[in-house]
Amino acid sequence: MLDVTVQHDVPATMRDGTVLRADVYRPITDGPRPVLLTRLPYGKQMPMMLAFLNPLGLARQGYIVVMQDTRGRFASEGEWEPWTFEADDGYDSVQWAAALPGSNGSVGMFGGSYLGNTQWMAALSKPPALQAIAPMITW
Repeated sequence: MLDVTVQHDVPATMRDGTVLRADVYRPITDGPRPVLLTRLPYGKQMPMMLAFLNPLGLARQGYIVVMQDTRGRFASEGEWEPWTFEADDGYDSVQWAAALPGSNGSVGMFGGSYLGNTQWMAALSKPPALQAIAPMITW
């Protein structure tokens, strides 16, 4: 297993200037890595979310893992309006994640419930870096 570093509340500026914040888990090794992104309104540091999504375990397997608070929730700026900004914010967040230091430019998304819907919304906006989604427990 790889050693991992965590950066908390890393800013990502959306197209309208709103700053969303993410925790970034990355392996301490050289070489470009694929990115796994999840966007959630429930709190990226909530113990239940950390246990379910296991960003530390995924990073130890060689992925850069990004857990982002959606607009208007927890550390992210803006007003919380469910579904309203998820397509544009999803596109912008995928492209931002693809450009993170150490990224190989490929992004996959994962998670269930609202996290699954953020994946569908991002995929509909067709960000070039998005290579895969794995929605669960969603429509």
